[in-house]
Amino acid sequence: MKLPEATELVERTLGRYGLEGQGRLELVKYRENYVFKLTCPTAAFAVRVHRLGYRNAAQIRTEMAYLHALAERGLPVPRVVPTREGELLCAASWQGETVYVDVLDWVEGAMPLGDIAQGLDGASALTPEEFESLGVRLGQLHGALMELGRLPGFERPAWDAAGLVGPAPVWGDPRRVPGLSPADEATLSRALAVLVEDLDALPRGSEHFGVIHADLTPENVLISESRMTLIDFDDFGEGWHLFDLATVLFFYVPHPRYEQYRAALFDGYAQARPLPPGFADGWEALLLARALTYLGWAGQRAGDPEADFIANAVAPGVVAMARDYLKHRAVR
Repeated sequence: MKLPEATELVERTLGRYGLEGQGRLELVKYRENYVFKLTCPTAAFAVRVHRLGYRNAAQIRTEMAYLHALAERGLPVPRVVPTREGELLCAASWQGETVYVDVLDWVEGAMPLGDIAQGLDGASALTPEEFESLGVRLGQLHGALMELGRLPGFERPAWDAAGLVGPAPVWGDPRRVPGLSPADEATLSRALAVLVEDLDALPRGSEHFGVIHADLTPENVLISESRMTLIDFDDFGEGWHLFDLATVLFFYVPHPRYEQYRAALFDGYAQARPLPPGFADGWEALLLARALTYLGWAGQRAGDPEADFIANAVAPGVVAMARDYLKHRAVR
């Protein structure tokens, strides 16, 4: 679906929300889905057109149900806007296919907490205090998700050993990222094999494993008037709580303040939710597993600017991380 077609579909669908002809529509993001901003005289909304074949209706309804439940509990997430019929998800027809649309309140005047490139090159000026604040929000989020448990009709991907580094990982095979040498591919193959064992050995009790955000990069944390809003739950599913912390910090591993950021993130998290015994034991394994998912994602999207950035700027560091992991594991 091209942009003009997605725009027409949104304009045709807005009547289901009582928003037809009420404001100005503009594209703000296109990655997995089209995301538009609808600016009305008294409010603004994020309108998302889901990519065909990426998520089915049950998976998107699950995401919307959790967002609605979290917002009702006062968690800092976007509020879902229902249709006139009270539905959290809208189905529309396009060329004989069913396309899904949802609407969220827009977070006005907000900016992303951080920038991936600045984390990688060490230019980020983020403070440990900001990571501590994010840790508090993440601990609160996990606490609420643990209380909610599996909502009725739950259907989402699992970020377990199979989903992260198994034979058919959710985000694709990291060895398909362009530019790898045969030696690099061999290193990643060995890392994938040992990570399956290491992740399978991690605890799976509810204090360690459950519903998580799964993509909480600092670009998915919005700051407005000292408020943090956690956005982009498109990849949320079940996984280790520690995986969310690894996602927050992965792009800051090369940063000179990484250790301070890590300590602050864990300190903030523990303020909101007491850490269970052994909580951080799988840190290096999950950090590497998180890294490999980005290579898998990029390997399926050659030519995409973000995929090319990962292939060129991220992949060499991930290969080095995998090499170090294997070396340290061999002497344990």
